[in-house]
Amino acid sequence: MITAVLFDLFETLVTESHSAPTRASSLGPTLGLDAAAFRIEWKARRLLVTLGRLSFADALTEISRVLTGGVNAEAVRHACEQRLREKIIPFERPDPGVEQMIRELRARNIRLGVISNCFAEGVHAWSTWPLAREFECRVFSCEAGLAKPDPEIYKKALRELDVDAATTVYVGDGGDDELAGAERAGLRAFRAAWFTGSAPSPLAHPALSTCNEALTTIVREL
Repeated sequence: MITAVLFDLFETLVTESHSAPTRASSLGPTLGLDAAAFRIEWKARRLLVTLGRLSFADALTEISRVLTGGVNAEAVRHACEQRLREKIIPFERPDPGVEQMIRELRARNIRLGVISNCFAEGVHAWSTWPLAREFECRVFSCEAGLAKPDPEIYKKALRELDVDAATTVYVGDGGDDELAGAERAGLRAFRAAWFTGSAPSPLAHPALSTCNEALTTIVREL
C-alpha cells in the first residue's frame, strides 16, 4: 500500500530543458576570470552552496578574490540577478502531464513531498509554482544542510510527512545517485524519464516514461 510519494524537483516536476540556464561553472568569463581556473575553484565550493553553508554570491566573491586578489562587485551582482531570472522560468507554468499526475494523486489522498539538491537561488520561485500547495513538505538541501544521496535527507521528508518508508515511493530522474540513496533509506525508487528520456547507461531502477505511467504504477499499489 502506498501512502506517500516523494519527488525530485528539477527534471522530474519541472524542467530546465527549454530555458537552458547558464551553468554556474561557466561564469568565469562573466566575472572577468580565467574559465578553467574558475571551474576548479567553483567545483571546490559547489557542495557548500548546495548545503546552504555558502551563498552563491559569497562563493563568486570568494573565488574572485582567490584568483585575482579583488572583486568586481557589479559583475557578481549581475551574475546573481541573471541566475534568479533564469531560475524563475521553470516555475512559471506546470507541465500538463505533471499537473494531471499531481492532482490525481492528491485526489486519492496520497501525501506528497519534494526533495531537491539545490541552491537557494534555484528554488526561490518554488512558492509561486501553481502546484506547490499540493506538497505537504519540501526538503531543499540548501535549507536542510543535507543532500542526496544521503539517506538522512529522505528520512527527514518521511518524518515531516509522518509516513513510513515501506509505504512511500521516490520518483526522480536519477541525478546525484538519488535513486540508490532513496533505496538505502528504505524507499522503493523509480526513475522519471518524461523530461530526460532514456538514460545514457542502463540503470537498475524501473523507468517511468510518462507521468501517466507513473500515476498508473503508483495507483496500482493503492
